[in-house]
Amino acid sequence: MHLIAHYELGNFDLLEYLIKSVYRYMAKMENLSKVEEAMFGFLRRSFKVGAAALKPEFEKLLAELRQFEGNPLETRAFVYLDVISWLESKISGVNVQDVIRQKFLLGRR
Repeated sequence: MHLIAHYELGNFDLLEYLIKSVYRYMAKMENLSKVEEAMFGFLRRSFKVGAAALKPEFEKLLAELRQFEGNPLETRAFVYLDVISWLESKISGVNVQDVIRQKFLLGRR
């Protein structure tokens, strides 16, 4: 969640350092899930592509993470941050709270 916050704030210099540091720590603790691996991969790739090429990267990550949504071993990563809604908001160009609200309203019906 901390890394995504810095991504949203545009703190890319700090983010580049944090990605390496957090990844190293989590790998050392042998506590890295497939969802977290995918997120780290996306964050690393996002530095190499231009702003125009980010939407396909978001779509690629969303497709990859949807595979893990029902996996009980990967649920921890989805509990801390609704990364699926965040990605949907980035792809559609609307605020994340609007995506979450829409899902809530659809779920109430």
